[in-house]
Amino acid sequence: MAAKIVLISLLAMASSLAMASDPSPLQDFCVADKASKVLVNGFVCKDPMQVTAEDFFAMGLDKAGNTENKVGSMVTAVNVNKLAGLNTLGISMVRIDYAPRGLNPPHTHPRATEILTVIEGQLLVGFVTSNTDNGNRLFTKMLKKGDVFVFPEGLIHFQFNPGHTKTVAIGALSSQNPGTITIANAVFGSKPPISDDVLAKAFQVDKKTMAAKILLIALLALASSHALASDPSPLQDFCVADMDSKVLVNGFVCKDPKVVKAEDFFFRGLDKAGDTGKKLGSNVTAVNVNKLAGLNTLGISMVRIDYAPRGLNLPTLTPRHRDPHRQLFVGFVTSNSDNGNRLFTKMLKKGDVFVFPQGLIHFQFNPGYTNTVAIGALSSQNPGTITVADAVFGSKPPISDEVLAKAFQIAEMAAKILLIALLAMASSLAMASDPSPLQDFCVADKASKVLVNGFVCKDPMQVTAEDFFAMGLDKAGNTENKVGSMVTAVNVNKLAGLNTLGISMVRIDYAPRGLNPPHTHPRATEILTVIEGQLLVGFVTSNTDNGNRLFTKMLKKGDFNPGHTKTVAIGALSSQNPGTITIANAVFGSKPPISDDVLAKAFQVDKKTVDWLQAQFWADNNN
Repeated sequence: MAAKIVLISLLAMASSLAMASDPSPLQDFCVADKASKVLVNGFVCKDPMQVTAEDFFAMGLDKAGNTENKVGSMVTAVNVNKLAGLNTLGISMVRIDYAPRGLNPPHTHPRATEILTVIEGQLLVGFVTSNTDNGNRLFTKMLKKGDVFVFPEGLIHFQFNPGHTKTVAIGALSSQNPGTITIANAVFGSKPPISDDVLAKAFQVDKKTMAAKILLIALLALASSHALASDPSPLQDFCVADMDSKVLVNGFVCKDPKVVKAEDFFFRGLDKAGDTGKKLGSNVTAVNVNKLAGLNTLGISMVRIDYAPRGLNLPTLTPRHRDPHRQLFVGFVTSNSDNGNRLFTKMLKKGDVFVFPQGLIHFQFNPGYTNTVAIGALSSQNPGTITVADAVFGSKPPISDEVLAKAFQIAEMAAKILLIALLAMASSLAMASDPSPLQDFCVADKASKVLVNGFVCKDPMQVTAEDFFAMGLDKAGNTENKVGSMVTAVNVNKLAGLNTLGISMVRIDYAPRGLNPPHTHPRATEILTVIEGQLLVGFVTSNTDNGNRLFTKMLKKGDFNPGHTKTVAIGALSSQNPGTITIANAVFGSKPPISDDVLAKAFQVDKKTVDWLQAQFWADNNN
């Protein structure tokens, strides 16, 4: 009888395993040690024996942000800097408040995909694809309460409240520290400023004219952010791209290895000068997977860049790469942070090497009177390029004048003139988990019979804004079940645009005394905020020398509801299809059942107790 009570008691516990990238965790958790002086990618781990539930807890997302600023919005972020337990878990969360007519200006997240749901009010949202043959396409959608929209990693995007009442949204991002690059701030507000010569040529305006000066001053309010990542890891020696295959996957289908030859790993032509007789006076010759099939899955490519005297390679974003250049005036601008939008520049001569960190806006300019040639390497087979001006001002269809006018803090008429003038610009973003994308998006083709990791890609020319949209998170789930809770998931099965983007979202409704039973997500970390009511939450560590520790916390308006009123929570998970394993169902309700002998020995009880337990298990509470 005591054994039964223990087993029943333990069913109320919540035990969640988190696994992800950014970088991938190698233990249950690695809580950031903010006091350490050691510099690593992310943070050094705090002594696990000193870790408490407080390290996984933050409060404040119920508080409205101050929107009394030029753009009329405020982002309240819960990232690793505010919640130390996020370190290595590859996810974070934001609350965004918008005043009437408020705007979150065009920006990118250099290290993350974003998924967003409207809690109150309405939003006009949109993103612009990178530079391709059919690039710089604008996808927009009007969202109302409960709707969900996803912004692919590294693409320039915005949100605008077109109404006369306030709007509140909750977003989640697939990085512990996604970064934000507000386009205008990075380009026009860097410290020190980017050279007038560079900006004048990039925007095709005369730096001496009053219009250019006004533009530069006006654009200081802008902020633009980038998101980026890496290529999928190879699972064999090579996977030469089969360019003839009609199957659409993330990257390319593999050519039959028996017919692969040395030519598949060979390219000729980087000794040839590119044509620099263009407005910008530069030319990029790329050797990527489209030209060298052997690069598929190998995560690298190469470019030659030719510069005429005074030639410029425009301010661009390449979210999936880092590259070295030489014999040039070069620079990059950091993302938005306490000391952000800093400009780092260097004059390079023959033999010098410079690296541009992944996803940051950067440029190269030949200040001399002779030609310059540079060779660069990029850490993606298809790094992509987003020329900032083309993406922001040359999208198809164009971004609303009102959005741009507010983003750039100029009058609508000036915005129209600006749009026309800036069509010559080119701004490039490159980005790429779960697996990492090798193009702007890979919308799931649910009709395809081809089996791949995730889903085959839908023809990008058939993709619309609807593919990035879902509704229904404003609707309460039915909690009339044994556990008194219901999970409403928005994953790749319900929102095709999530394919390859490494994130999803859930709404969880709890009846009074309702429970989301102990479970794990085999492919995801989860971050959760309470929208209404209160929750007692907890997780249990894995088996280690000091393992199976329970961490619990009572959350307020932030998976047991101990109160006498209903509770609602919004969660985000770092996978397009995180999966759920409810412990009791998996152990005692499997089909066919696990052997009584196995369970009796595992739980140290007799077989009759096991049979009794197997008869108890409830219906699934996942919708």
